[in-house]
Amino acid sequence: MAIIHAEAAPETRGALVASGINLSFGGIDVLKGVDLDLRPGLVTGLIGPNGAGKTSLFNCLTGLYHPNRGRIALGDTALDVLSPARRAGLGMVRSFQHMALSPDLTLLENVMTGLTLSRRSGWGSAFLPMPRGRAETQDARRRAMAALDELGIAGAADLAPPELPPGTQRLGEIARALVGGPKVLLLDEPAAGLNAVETRDLTRALRRVMHPALIMVVVEHDMDLIMQLCDQIYVLNFGKVIACGSPEAVQADPEVLRVYLGAGDE
Repeated sequence: MAIIHAEAAPETRGALVASGINLSFGGIDVLKGVDLDLRPGLVTGLIGPNGAGKTSLFNCLTGLYHPNRGRIALGDTALDVLSPARRAGLGMVRSFQHMALSPDLTLLENVMTGLTLSRRSGWGSAFLPMPRGRAETQDARRRAMAALDELGIAGAADLAPPELPPGTQRLGEIARALVGGPKVLLLDEPAAGLNAVETRDLTRALRRVMHPALIMVVVEHDMDLIMQLCDQIYVLNFGKVIACGSPEAVQADPEVLRVYLGAGDE
């Protein structure tokens, strides 16, 4: 396996680290000894052919799957026995390939739901004449508008998702993920269903919201997005990491070329 280390981020104490992750279903190995070092301030891409294990690895990180062997930690906190909800409470947020905005809410209201875990009075109080509920709702609206503005789609705040193009809906989903100030943002094929212009806008928006305290991990088949957005890339094939490093190094890696292009095959 070719390992070419990307330039280390200054902050390592809050890194998301997976060590020796093995996952199998019915005797079939899906992940085989996967190691990841995901550091704040770096955008990490996770690529590989269909069936390479990318989504399964995401599911292990977020707690939907429990590895047969290995360890996952966020900073000093072991995640192995924590539920997805507990991990979300620690600041891990994930988007899915298929868009999941509620069609019955405005874009702004959809983004406000990303603050559910931080509400002390409960969402029911938002609809009752109680001072705490009103104050929290006003604060949630302010934060949601700020997230939409940061992604350049504040003008669509009062529209429902069915009225919006796919690119704006995807940015709305990302705003919902970001509004609570996560430590880890896991994006599963964010460019799925987008055209070239929308993908370019998405790439720019993700770069704009990146900051030194955030760990961003992107699973994606669109290589233009991966190469333009990511600081480091891990390449999976048949459940194993076959290369990792900078975009330039990964592009030139012989094993990656063989997997993607058949280079060197007879």
